[in-house]
Amino acid sequence: MKVNLYDRGLSLEIPARWTWNAAVGFVNRATSRYFLAANGPLTDLPVVPGNGDVDASALPTGRVVVAVEEFCRLGCSGPTTETALPLDWSTAAPFFGRTVPSDRHEAAIGFRLFDQPLFVVARWADDAPAADIAAIAGVVRSIRPDPAPPATGEYRGWDGLGPLANIAVGSVTLTPLPAGAIIRPPYRTYDNAPFYVVRGKQGIYAFASRAFFNQSCEIRYDAAIDRLTCAIPGRVYEWTRFGTYLGPEPASNLTQHRVIVRDGQVWVRYIEEGMLWPSVPDEPAEY
Repeated sequence: MKVNLYDRGLSLEIPARWTWNAAVGFVNRATSRYFLAANGPLTDLPVVPGNGDVDASALPTGRVVVAVEEFCRLGCSGPTTETALPLDWSTAAPFFGRTVPSDRHEAAIGFRLFDQPLFVVARWADDAPAADIAAIAGVVRSIRPDPAPPATGEYRGWDGLGPLANIAVGSVTLTPLPAGAIIRPPYRTYDNAPFYVVRGKQGIYAFASRAFFNQSCEIRYDAAIDRLTCAIPGRVYEWTRFGTYLGPEPASNLTQHRVIVRDGQVWVRYIEEGMLWPSVPDEPAEY
């Protein structure tokens, strides 16, 4: 049975005889659950005291439970780079080091899908049907983006730019929004404007084409001096090609959009500005 987790942009498959719930909800202050399935009822699953997540130690006889969850407090746990699919359940590890009885098990595999750090957590009893225990690996292997992303163009707030290999090292390119882009309210001009894609020797970056808090200044790239600039009456502001401001305050480094490389394809999260993203960590190494 195929189940779509529309809020996460993915789907997975579970045995048709299992019960499931794909409602989004908070388990505790750090945990959000997006999917729960079991080879029996979901209503009698025990929970960890003071935590709220499923308690593998007290799992009912014969039960197998699989969940998709996110663990975020000050930061989110999980891989920091995109994870290749299909996932391999043989790489699963004990879940945050919890100790459970010898006849109960709890393991998890983390993955990152379009910048979402998620976990598949499985809990099972030794006396569960062998076919249900074996089905865990199939559920994990079935996880995929849904709908499937296009080769290029708009996808769930991302702009697919095509293969990384097609973007030359050292290039600075003004990139328009893709056809079908999600247009935000007018005051969110950084979401509605083209962005610059800059590839260095080590990484690839995207910078909003409007400068300053009120996005009042349109940025242009001056290849002759290798600078990103914007002009207002009486003054020209300049940044390096990697967004570092060249001049006195109060101006600041350029706003970044999130960039990921997934399966060799470049994606830019054009609908969200990146004021909280750090500046390029080692700019001299990018030249």
